[in-house]
Amino acid sequence: MPYLDGTRTATLTMSHTQNVLVRVWNPFAVQPEEPDYNTHFTDFTFGGHLGFSASLAIVTYIVAPSPGSAWTWELRANITVNNGHGSSVSSYKVLTSGSESGSTTYVDASATCAGDFSASVSVDKLWDIAEAGFSSSSAPTRFPSLTSYTWYERTTSGATAACSLSAGGSAVSVSAAASSRQTADYTATLDAYGFSSGDDRHDFAVSLVKVNSVAVHDITHAHTFHNQSATEWSLSVLGETDGFGIVSTASADIGTSSCLDRNVSIAGRIRAWEGAYPDALNVTVTGYDGGTRTVGSSGGSYGATDTFVDYSTTSVLVDPTYGTDTLTSQADDVPTWISAELSGSGLTTNGDSSTDNRVLFRGWRFNGWSIAETNNRAISGTGNDRTYSPYEGMSGYRYLQIQIKAQSGTNAPGTIELTDYHGNWKRWQVVAPTTSYSTITLDLCSPDTWSLGGTPATDDKDNPYPRKNVSSSSYAGSESVDSAYWGITSCQRLRVQTGSIDIGTTTLVYTNTDSTYVPDSFTANFERITPAIVSEADTTTYYYGRRFWQQDRDGRTEEESDVWWQKTVGGATGVTTYSVDPVTISELCDQINASDVSIVRHPGWTATNSVAYPAGATCSASQPPLRDCFLNGVTGYSTWLRGGGILATPNATSGTDFAYGHQLAQGTIVAQTLFDRINGNFPPDLNDPFDVNGGTDSGLYLPAGSLLRGIAHGALLDNAGDPQTTGTVDLLLASTSANRGTDSTIDAEGRYYTSTPWGLGESNHNVDYVGNTIGLLPLHTSHRFRCWFREQQLAGVCVSAAVAPNQRMCYAVIEDGAVALHFADGPNATNFVMQLTSITDASCVHIAYDPTSAVGRLYIIVDASANDIKEYYTDDEGVNVSVAVTVTGTGDDPSVAINPMGKRIVVYHHSNSLYRVIYDPQGNVITAASVIVAGSVNQGKTAVAWRLGVWYAYYRDGGSSLIQISSIDDGETWS
Repeated sequence: MPYLDGTRTATLTMSHTQNVLVRVWNPFAVQPEEPDYNTHFTDFTFGGHLGFSASLAIVTYIVAPSPGSAWTWELRANITVNNGHGSSVSSYKVLTSGSESGSTTYVDASATCAGDFSASVSVDKLWDIAEAGFSSSSAPTRFPSLTSYTWYERTTSGATAACSLSAGGSAVSVSAAASSRQTADYTATLDAYGFSSGDDRHDFAVSLVKVNSVAVHDITHAHTFHNQSATEWSLSVLGETDGFGIVSTASADIGTSSCLDRNVSIAGRIRAWEGAYPDALNVTVTGYDGGTRTVGSSGGSYGATDTFVDYSTTSVLVDPTYGTDTLTSQADDVPTWISAELSGSGLTTNGDSSTDNRVLFRGWRFNGWSIAETNNRAISGTGNDRTYSPYEGMSGYRYLQIQIKAQSGTNAPGTIELTDYHGNWKRWQVVAPTTSYSTITLDLCSPDTWSLGGTPATDDKDNPYPRKNVSSSSYAGSESVDSAYWGITSCQRLRVQTGSIDIGTTTLVYTNTDSTYVPDSFTANFERITPAIVSEADTTTYYYGRRFWQQDRDGRTEEESDVWWQKTVGGATGVTTYSVDPVTISELCDQINASDVSIVRHPGWTATNSVAYPAGATCSASQPPLRDCFLNGVTGYSTWLRGGGILATPNATSGTDFAYGHQLAQGTIVAQTLFDRINGNFPPDLNDPFDVNGGTDSGLYLPAGSLLRGIAHGALLDNAGDPQTTGTVDLLLASTSANRGTDSTIDAEGRYYTSTPWGLGESNHNVDYVGNTIGLLPLHTSHRFRCWFREQQLAGVCVSAAVAPNQRMCYAVIEDGAVALHFADGPNATNFVMQLTSITDASCVHIAYDPTSAVGRLYIIVDASANDIKEYYTDDEGVNVSVAVTVTGTGDDPSVAINPMGKRIVVYHHSNSLYRVIYDPQGNVITAASVIVAGSVNQGKTAVAWRLGVWYAYYRDGGSSLIQISSIDDGETWS
C-alpha cells in the first residue's frame, strides 16, 4: 500500500529540426536506374518518460490523374503521437507542396522540418514503506526492523494525458484520460535514422530535451567518422556524387536513452552518548560509486555526495567510401538501494562492539507528543498515621515536603516513616522547631534508616522493573523492590513513628527535571512486567522491553519503553516462541498516563499525542495520504520522538542542523521517522523530500545518525545522607583500568554524569568513587547506568571493629551521638553498607560478636554522655536493637570481649581504677563490677580480649604507658 505525498504535473519536452530534400517524380515519368540526384532527411521516434512517444516520417504525396495531365504533390511529415496511457493519434503535416504541368518530370522539394514535442500528465508522488518481519524463534536484536523506503511517481488514476508533436508550423496532438498507470522513469529516448544521398549535407538535431523542465544528462558522445558525425541527439551526414553524376549514400543511426541525474548527499553524525564520537571511524556507504564507498568521519561527523547517472547512446555512421563505424557511450550506476553502516572492524579497533554498526537515516518530521509535568503535587491526608488506598504514587520524585510542628515546647525530635507497596519502610529523623507548622523536606532517595538493612555505600538499581503484571492473575517472580536510594515508588502508609510531633500537608516537589529520548541497546533488555503463568497450557510468558524515554527529577529516574517483546516457554509443543510489539507514540502516552492497580505510575506527568489518526475511510484508501495516515502518533513509533535521539532539521546556512535527545525540557517533542535504506532510482528532480536541507536544494538529502557508548550517572551522598557536592567519579574500563569518563563538577543535589571519552559498549566497566565500586558487567551501548554512592567514613575518633563467625566484617562509629554500624558488602572488606541504629546519646562504642550465636548476635557497648555505660545487642545487623542494660552508672571507655564458650567480659575505668564485669552465655552477671587495677589508671580507651584460655586487658597508666594484664581463671583475678 503506497502512501500518497501529493501530486504534480509531469512533463517531457524537446525541440527538433532538420533540412529535408526530396526529389518528387511525376508518377508517369521514367526514373533513372542509378540515382543522380540528391536526397536527405531523417525519420525519428522520440519518447520515454511515462510512456509518452511520437514518431515522424518524411513522405511524399502525389496526385496525377493521367499521363500528360497536370499533377500536384506534397512533402509531408507523417506523425503519430501516443499519450502513453492508452490513446494515440496519427496524422500528417505538409512541409511544402506544389502543382506542376504534365510535362514536368520531377521537382526537387526542400524544406526545413522543425517543431516541438511536449507531453504532460498528473502524477502521484508515492512512498512504499516496507519493514522486515521479526523472527518468532529468536529475540529481536534491533528496532525498528530493517526499514526500506521506495519513492516513486505514478500516473494519477484517470488523469488527462496529453502529447503533441509539431512540424511545419502545426501539431498533431492527443489528449485523453489515462486508461492505465505508468511509473515514471525520468528518461528521454530517441531513435533516429538519417541519410544523405549525394553531395548535399544533411543535419538533424534534437535539443532542449527536458523531463519535468530539467535537462537530462548531457552525454559526452562526439562520434566522427570521415565526413560523418553524430552526438546523442544529432547527426550530420554527407553523401557523394561521382564523376558521372551518380550519387552514393551516407547515413547515421542513433539510439539514445538519457535519464535525469540523481544527486545524493549524506550528512551523518556518530554520537558517543551525548557527545561527538571522539575516535576516527569509517562509514561504508552502499550505493555510491556504483557499489560502495568508504567515507571517513572526524569528530563524529561525516558527509559524502554522489551523482547517479543512467544513459546509453549508440551511433552507427556509414560512409560511402570507408564503410561503417559504431560508437557506444553508456553508464548506469543507479543502485538498487542507498544505505550506510559503520565499519565493524573500526568499531572493534576503537573498543566498541562491532555489532553496533547500524546507521539510520532521518526522514519526515511531525509533532510527536506534548509532555508536561506538575510540580508541587499535593498528597491528601490528615493525622499522624495516614494510609492510602489506592497507594500513593511517588515514583519519579526525590523530595517530599511535610509540614511538622511540636506538640509542645521547641525542637521536638521525631521520626517519620513511609511504608512502600512491599511493606518495607524507610525512616527519617526530624526536628519540629516550634508548635507552629514549618516545612521540612525529606530526601526520598536518602533515608536515615530502612527496614532492609544498613544504608549501603552503593546503590546500582538502574530501572524500575519488573512492574506488576496487572493483566495476569498468576505470576512467576515478584515485582521490583525499592532499593535504599531509589526512592519510594508507591506509598501505602505515612506516619509519625516516634516523637511528640504532628504532621500537616504533604507535597511532592522537584528542583530540576528533564527527559531523555534515546533508544537503548537490546543487550540491556529487562523484564518490564512480571511473567504470566498459564497453567492450562503449561506455559510461562516473559515480557521484555528496552529503555527509551527516561525522566530525571533531581537524580530520581523513571522510564518507559519504545518496543516490547515477549517469550513464551513450554506448552504442549515445548517450543519457545517470540513476538514483538512496537509501542506507538499514542501507546507511550498511555504508559506515561497509566495507573497500575489504581496507583499512578508517573505522578505529575501528562503526555498527549499530537497528531491523530484520520477518521473515516481516509486511511483505508488504496493510496492513503502520507500525512496523516503514516505520520501520526497512533500508528507512528514512539522511537521516532526526537528522531530516536538524533533530530535533523534544515538550516539556511549550514544545510542541516542536528539536535539530540538528551535532557530535554517538557513541551512539544518533534518526531522524525527512521529508515535504513532508500531506493536509488528515486525521483531525481524532487529535491529534499524530507525537508532537512535549508540551503539551495539540489537533490536527495539523507541525514544519518548512530548512537554509541554509554555513561554512569547518579548522585553522591555524604556520610550524613545529604548531597555531596564535591568529589570525583570515574568510569574505568575493567580490563585495563583506563579512564572512560569522569565528573568532578557535582551539582547542588549531588548529581554527576561521566563524560568523554565515554564507556565502551558491551565491555565491562567499573564505576569508582572514593574506593567504592559498582561493576557494569557489561556497560551497554547507548545506555546510562544509575550508580549512587554514600560516603561511609564518618567523623569522630571512636571506632570499634569485629568479625562475625561467618567472616562478615563490621565496624562501628558514632555519628551525631548515634551508633552507626558498617557491614562489608563483599569478601574484601569493601563497599560497606551502613545501618544507623536507634541507639542515641552515645559518645563512644565497642562491639563484639558472640561466637556461640546462631543468628550472629552483635553486642554493642556504648559510653553514654552521663558517664554511664550501657549494653545492647542486635540479631539483625542493627535494624532492631535490644533494650538497654546498664553495665554501670559511673564509668567511661568500655570495651568488651567474648570467648568461644560465650562468656563475656566488659572492662572500663572509673576514678583512676580499672573495673570488669563478667557475664555468662545467657547474659547473667557472674561477677559484678569490681576493681581489677586500683589507681594509676589513666583516662582513655580500654581493650579486652581472650586467647587460648587467657583473658587480656589493656589500659594506660598514669605515665601514659600501655599496660597489659591477664587472667587465667576466667577473669576473676588479674595480674
